[in-house]
Amino acid sequence: MNAKEFLSRGINLERHVRNLTNEIEHYRSLVNNCSVTYSDMPKSTTENYKLEDCTQKIIDLQKELSDAMADLVDVKCAITRAIHKIGNYDYEDLLVKRYVFCETWEKIAEDMNYELRYIHKLHGKALRELKFFP
Repeated sequence: MNAKEFLSRGINLERHVRNLTNEIEHYRSLVNNCSVTYSDMPKSTTENYKLEDCTQKIIDLQKELSDAMADLVDVKCAITRAIHKIGNYDYEDLLVKRYVFCETWEKIAEDMNYELRYIHKLHGKALRELKFFP
C-alpha cells in the first residue's frame, strides 16, 4: 500500500459512514408509511413496507454504522500519527486538512493562503515524505 492509498482509507470510510447514515434516515422515513400485517390480508395496490422489515433493516444498518465508525476512528488515529511524524508543518497541515478533516482542495488553498496549483505540488512532496504507515 502506498501513502496515498493509506491516507485515502479515511476519506473512503468517511464516505461509507455518510452513506450508511443516509440509508438509515431513508428507512426511518419509510417507517411512517409502513403497515403492520396482522393476517394474510391481500396486498394493496399501493407500495407498502412492512414495519418489521424496515425495523430490521434499520437495526442491521446501525450495527454496520457502529462498526464503520469504530474503523474510521482507528484509521484516522493511524493517519494522524503517521502525518505528525513528517516534521514539516506545511506538509502536516495540508495532509491533516485533506485526510483527517476531508476538506476540499480549494478550501485548503484558501486556508493556507496558497494557490491551488501550489497546493497540489505541496501535496505531492508531502506524500513522498510520509513514510510511517502500515
